[in-house]
Amino acid sequence: MDAVALGGCRVHLMAVVRGLASESERVRTAFEEIRPDAVAVSLGREELEALKGYSGGNAPPDNVEEETYVRGLSRFGEVRKPPPCFVAAVAASGERGIPVHPLDMDDEQYTSVYLTAVSTVDILLANARQGKLRKWVSEAGTAADFVREWDALVNASAGYRKLVGERESFLARRLRQLAPRYGILLALVDVERADGVLRQLA
Repeated sequence: MDAVALGGCRVHLMAVVRGLASESERVRTAFEEIRPDAVAVSLGREELEALKGYSGGNAPPDNVEEETYVRGLSRFGEVRKPPPCFVAAVAASGERGIPVHPLDMDDEQYTSVYLTAVSTVDILLANARQGKLRKWVSEAGTAADFVREWDALVNASAGYRKLVGERESFLARRLRQLAPRYGILLALVDVERADGVLRQLA
């Protein structure tokens, strides 16, 4: 976990593996050790609101990319949807009576950035990768390394890389906006975005 001072706030940025069930224990341990005044998660507003109403169960993958992700990540433990790291964060913040904030773009913002960044060529290239994804086997030794490999594969074209960069910039800006309100802020960021966010906070 990395700690960054933003004014009077100490931001603890925790890279999490989306979907891996064992991450929930890591998140609860972080709450105990850090005792944050608030938590921020790399979800959009609508995703966070839906998660607050979560009543259990495990949703299936939505597409080929998610199927590939679940198949590969399962080598490292149980995989669940919605992501246990964020489920645990919402639960722990509720137990402690502290705020939980969305860090990522809402649906409207994401759509606007997507339409600007991703071209028809990018979409065609992504569609062409579907067959490769079905056969792809990662040799990563850790869950975090697997996620980074998967992310590099699905965001290989220029437009998707631009979209990723815009998301990382957005996450960093949101942390800077939230920081003045708290003394200690715990930020849970997807492992594949964490390094990019940290670079922009340095």
